[in-house]
Amino acid sequence: MSQKIDATDVTEEEALNAVFFERADEFIKQANDFCRPPKGKKTDPAELRGQVSAAMLFGTARFNTWVAANTFQTAEEMREAKQQVTSYVLQQFQMMLEDNYDEYCEQFENYLRFRKNEDFHAHKHDKKDGHKH
Repeated sequence: MSQKIDATDVTEEEALNAVFFERADEFIKQANDFCRPPKGKKTDPAELRGQVSAAMLFGTARFNTWVAANTFQTAEEMREAKQQVTSYVLQQFQMMLEDNYDEYCEQFENYLRFRKNEDFHAHKHDKKDGHKH
C-alpha cells in the first residue's frame, strides 16, 4: 500500500534535493545514450565510455567556468579568484566522486550485473572459422 505524500510535507530542502537529483539523472541518461554504439558500427564499449566520460568532464569544466565568470565584474577580478574557485569546484568534485566510488564498491555486483551480457554481445561476432580470439 503506497502512501500519498502531501506537498506541504515536503521541505524546501527536500524539493531542492529532488530537483538536483532529477537534473543529475538527466545528464547521466544523456551520457548513457551517448555510450550506445551507432547502429551498424562495431565499437569497443570501454573506449566509447572513455570518450563520453572525457566529453562530460570537459563540458562540466566549461560550464562551471561560465557559472563562475558570471559572478565577476571584470576578467581581472576573475583571474584573482582563480585559486579560490578551482579549489572549491575540485573539493566538491572529490567529495562527490568519493561518495559514488564508495557506493559502487558496496554495490559492485548489483550495479555491474549486466556487464557479462555486454561483453558477450560485444564479442559474439568476433568468432571466425569457429576459433575464439
